[in-house]
Amino acid sequence: MKEIIIEVLRKDAASISGISRELEARGVKLHRLELTGYLKALASMGMLNQKDIKPAKVFSISLAGQKSFHELLGDACVATVSSTDERATLAAFCLQKIFKRAIFDMEVRRCGLEGAIAGRKATAEERSESRSVLVRQGYKIPNSDTPTIVEDDLDIEFNLVVICIMVERFGLNTLVKETTQMKL
Repeated sequence: MKEIIIEVLRKDAASISGISRELEARGVKLHRLELTGYLKALASMGMLNQKDIKPAKVFSISLAGQKSFHELLGDACVATVSSTDERATLAAFCLQKIFKRAIFDMEVRRCGLEGAIAGRKATAEERSESRSVLVRQGYKIPNSDTPTIVEDDLDIEFNLVVICIMVERFGLNTLVKETTQMKL
């Protein structure tokens, strides 16, 4: 239900009546009082914003409730590999593959991950290139933070991480087939 309401509100903010009409058009019948309670619960969880525009209450998607890219990446790495060092290495590999540069420890920490990154230390030129990109974006990089280049082939794990991020970010959980147990 949450995914449908978020999808309806992605287009534009709407009143309870507008959301109700849109849900009915999609074949979801829900009493107005139930819908109101559900919307207020989502607002209290921080997923929706609620404005009183007399006589209606207007709901919109709250950006504060959404995770950052780095948080989504960290969660996906946790779901993909088990040890803390493997998670840090996978996160660095994913960031390196996406941003096409060496990755600082600070960037992996933004993903909420601890652990040592397995790879080679970046050369002075690679460090300078990576640092200049981040400084242009307003990040402060400590001089003690040396970027790493992950040389392991983690393409399969990278694909799994990207899939996890897409499913989470776009609320596709309901479309993913649940695994079935074949044997005891």
